[in-house]
Amino acid sequence: MNLKNKNVYYSIAEAKAKFSKVIDESRENNVIITKNGKPVSVIIDFDKFEKIVNFLENVWELYLLEIGDPSKFKDLNINDLFSDND
Repeated sequence: MNLKNKNVYYSIAEAKAKFSKVIDESRENNVIITKNGKPVSVIIDFDKFEKIVNFLENVWELYLLEIGDPSKFKDLNINDLFSDND
C-alpha cells in the first residue's frame, strides 16, 4: 500500500451524488472533500487508516519513552492529535 497516493477532490454535493464511486476511488487515492472550495474532510481506505493510527500510536509510545521524566506524562495525551482545538 502506497501512503503517498494522489489526491482527488470532490465537493460535498458531488461526493454525496457519487458516494459509491468516491468510496471505490478511496481504495487507490486520497479523496479530499471540499466545502466552498476548501478541504474539510478526507476519505481514505480503511487499511490505510489502520496503518496510520498504528503508526501514530507507535510513535507516541516512542516519544513517551524518550521524555524520561514521568511527571510530564500527565500533560500529554494522544487524543489531542485529533481534537478540534488548534
